[in-house]
Amino acid sequence: MDDIAIKAENISKSFKLPHEKYSSLKSLFVNFYRRKKTYEMQHALKNISFEIKKGEFFGIVGRNGSGKSTLLKLLAGIYTPTKGEVHVRGKLTPFIELGVGFNPELTGRENVFLNGALLGFNRKEVHAMYRDIVDFAELDKFMDQKLKNYSSGMQVRLAFSIAIRAKSDILLIDEVLAVGDASFQKKCIKVFEELKRAGKTIVFVSHSMSSVKDFCDRVLVLNEGEVIFDGNTAKAVDIYNKINIDKDIELSENYNMKKTEHLGSGAARIVKYEFLDKEGNKTRGLETGKEFSIKINIEYKSDIKNPAVGVMFKKNPQENLYGINNFYEKVNFGAKSPGDRSVVTMTDKMPLNPGDYFITLSLVDAKSATDYEELDIMDNAARITVFAESEKWGIVSNSAKITEK
Repeated sequence: MDDIAIKAENISKSFKLPHEKYSSLKSLFVNFYRRKKTYEMQHALKNISFEIKKGEFFGIVGRNGSGKSTLLKLLAGIYTPTKGEVHVRGKLTPFIELGVGFNPELTGRENVFLNGALLGFNRKEVHAMYRDIVDFAELDKFMDQKLKNYSSGMQVRLAFSIAIRAKSDILLIDEVLAVGDASFQKKCIKVFEELKRAGKTIVFVSHSMSSVKDFCDRVLVLNEGEVIFDGNTAKAVDIYNKINIDKDIELSENYNMKKTEHLGSGAARIVKYEFLDKEGNKTRGLETGKEFSIKINIEYKSDIKNPAVGVMFKKNPQENLYGINNFYEKVNFGAKSPGDRSVVTMTDKMPLNPGDYFITLSLVDAKSATDYEELDIMDNAARITVFAESEKWGIVSNSAKITEK
């Protein structure tokens, strides 16, 4: 146990959510004498166990509502577990709710000394670090103004600038990289790099997968209050991306078909489409260089001599990057009659590098490449996420071989 900074043993956390609402003193009084009060249980965390080694940069990722913030508050001692135990070895500073303890009626300068005292510094120590705090926060002109006149961003920047001075062995950090503009975020990143070199134990919660990749030695993935992975950072990021993609499918399935405007004559209609990974599972996440398929269901309402179906991937709604079309691939589906139905399947290896892309679906009756009737055009019908196990450069992937003699 000497090399363990934090150990969580079978911890669970549940909250009671009462059904009664007290909107007035009368309702509060009436409900007070009711014999039976009803509520439901929210199980935020379910039997979680893990260990964090001293000096480890440990990431926690998951969708909103997965239990990340609850877990941080348990580690910080703000919450107590419903079941299980949390063991912490060393002094811990939570960067969870920066600015707690600030007084809005005091000036920025006065709040620096107040917050410093809460972190355990005496007045002489705060005075010695005051200039570094102000310079880092970039608030020199505002230090004699009352804190209530600061923007929320200014307050968090000041709080972060104070908190990083804490003499702690363990730091709990929740999305601090979202603080301030790009230049301030770079300074935050530099602080993290210095803390990592200094061997501090850091628990880092973030939705930024690039930051997780840059800093974390190991990552825990939470989903609906349960640990579904604890290990390699690249693998964890991959799992997190797939969770988001699968959830997006669940929330938006058939939604785009109703929402997206169908342009064209309507003589034939795209009634359904879905993206499949190499195993044939529905997905909105495609992997660079790996096989994928698009299935498009079509209903024909009129005679169509030469149906041509296409899908276009775009980096933005106006910029075409890559597409598939049976007309250009010289695949003839044959003439169609009213009432006919078909399912077109297009399969390829994803040539695009990681990123988010818009998808446009098209169905035309093609006489030639320039002479065709638009039957159904679904412009920017969906958004696809492309991911990869390793970092890629540019938009289009390649399989180049490079040698040197």
